[in-house]
Amino acid sequence: VRNQDLEEIRPQWQARLEDGLGTSTRAKRRLLLVASTISLVVVILGITPTRIDALGVTLEGRDQRDLLLLLLIVNLYALVGFFIYAWADFHLHLRINKNARSGYITSYMMGRATNLETLNYVLRLAFDFFIPPAYSIYAIHRLYAFIHPDFARFLGAAL
Repeated sequence: VRNQDLEEIRPQWQARLEDGLGTSTRAKRRLLLVASTISLVVVILGITPTRIDALGVTLEGRDQRDLLLLLLIVNLYALVGFFIYAWADFHLHLRINKNARSGYITSYMMGRATNLETLNYVLRLAFDFFIPPAYSIYAIHRLYAFIHPDFARFLGAAL
């Protein structure tokens, strides 16, 4: 690899090393966090809509449960979507790091990371890739237990 080639790709590789999530993955993460937060607000505060005036719909009993089931499905969709997009970004990130260690990218590109920079990298990795799915899984669990109280009793007995 010629130095000129490295100069051309350096900005792209540097950007990926500094920011592990692509634009599409950020959008999926946002959907994941919004759906999870709405689910937790519904479950923890017990807020279940009874009317949707814009559509002229009144929700009672089973209709409310079906709406919560739809919210559960949206959460699962957001979680699976985030996993697919995040896996692609994470895999690309690992390839970049592997190539950097193998000499494909010069030592300038690898940089001389301090302990604080390494800590920052690890914290961002956790914040970007691991905390949103954990939050979503918790929201899905709480929503499912809210829809199916027998499931909550089963888990309580198992634990």
